[in-house]
Amino acid sequence: MSGPATGIHPAAGTGHANGADRANGSDRATGTDRATGSVPAAGSASTTAAAAPVGTSTAGAPVRVALIGTLGFGRVHLENLERLREAGRAELIGVVDLHEPPAAVQGIWHRDLASLLAAHADAPPEVVVIATPIDTHLPLALQALEAGAHVYLEKPPVPALADHAVLERAAEAAGRVVQIGFQARGGAGVDALRQLVAAGELGEIDTVRVHGAWSRDRAYYRRSPWAGRRRLGGRRVADGVATNPLAHAVHAGLVIAGIDRLEDIAAVTTELRRAHDDIEADDTAFVRIDPVRCAADADLGEDAPSHAAPSREDAAGARPRPAVVCALTTTAPVQGAPWIEIVGPLGAARLSYTEDVLRRTAPDGTVTETRHERTDLVENLLAHVRDPQVALLCPLEATAPFSAVLEAIQSAPDPAPIAPEYVTWLGEGEAARPVVDGIEDALLAALDTGRPFSRSGATWAREDAIATWRPETAATTTTTGSRADGRDALDEETRS
Repeated sequence: MSGPATGIHPAAGTGHANGADRANGSDRATGTDRATGSVPAAGSASTTAAAAPVGTSTAGAPVRVALIGTLGFGRVHLENLERLREAGRAELIGVVDLHEPPAAVQGIWHRDLASLLAAHADAPPEVVVIATPIDTHLPLALQALEAGAHVYLEKPPVPALADHAVLERAAEAAGRVVQIGFQARGGAGVDALRQLVAAGELGEIDTVRVHGAWSRDRAYYRRSPWAGRRRLGGRRVADGVATNPLAHAVHAGLVIAGIDRLEDIAAVTTELRRAHDDIEADDTAFVRIDPVRCAADADLGEDAPSHAAPSREDAAGARPRPAVVCALTTTAPVQGAPWIEIVGPLGAARLSYTEDVLRRTAPDGTVTETRHERTDLVENLLAHVRDPQVALLCPLEATAPFSAVLEAIQSAPDPAPIAPEYVTWLGEGEAARPVVDGIEDALLAALDTGRPFSRSGATWAREDAIATWRPETAATTTTTGSRADGRDALDEETRS
């Protein structure tokens, strides 16, 4: 999925299909180039050993790559793959799109993955990069895995939690890996903040706070038929603020809190709102993820989840995981860099993941600032394919908690509109954008209290927009029955 630029210049290949949600960052060789002392997230090293490269490739040869989706964010992947070609790491052998791609790759263009695979039967792609709308991810990834390729899949990985399990099983059966394009996971600052929580360097942390205040105009939500939609043609597209433009922040918050598995989640509480008058998804969202063990301590009144049994780690005496509280919007008057913060009795630390900058504040007010390294996630995958000892930074299995958050959001009632008297429109025509009254204060109040907007003082909020989801009550349906054909998955109606 793609969106307008924000003034942040992206490092090629380090993010998702929202061009605005890109970070400054250097192009790094492998996942080993991380900040000293970082602690990888559980599951960040793939648990499935990569099979030997297909065909006659040797360990030092470029990895054969195919790209599905060449327009929108696919253009960023094309630029990054050209960089990797020049570095001797990748060979782009084919692209897939229903529409004519950029001139530079028309000679290797195919209209579907099947025809590309047939044309390269003797030396098929070892990696397939998928940069298409979310409802196309699962069928295309399954097709690529069946063909024996590893997969790089843009975030969010799948439109339903059950689909996540389907894809994990398919990857395991194929002996291949799937890397997910959550760009913040390429920044070593996430590991550094996770280390602070896990080691208790700031004292006990009860909450990881995730803040995102962006601005989007009418043009952003009219850029494609799926933009701003929860469903399209009966299919999930999940283009809300927490599941698309600021999904990186949500996923990073989960990693920092040590919520690495679906079993680590006790409940997800949401309050979804929208100020835009021509969308159906959330442009303003409160999301609280309570882990097992501390779930009963959540101050959510009658919505508080029941106390869950401790996880294996908690039972063994590990430090309790904090909750993750997210306050996100695309209706801010001024757009700022999103941040993730922890505050304890021994100080505070705030990470701006789009800038890879970690600011730590001591109890005496002294501030130290560290700029962390950034690793290109596609390059990390290619390195892993050639040497399975190179850990994947964002493997599919490590993103299951995010898929649970997406499921919670998609299972909640459609976002309630914010009454017009609380919304000021700035600009005209396609450039018009809404600003919710007091939105900046409302985001901070929700983070400070850990409570939904309607319970932390926002005048425009409504308690009937609060919903609580628990894994044990989740539906188990998948979307595998729709858009199962790789060619159909690229139809003009929903492509980015």
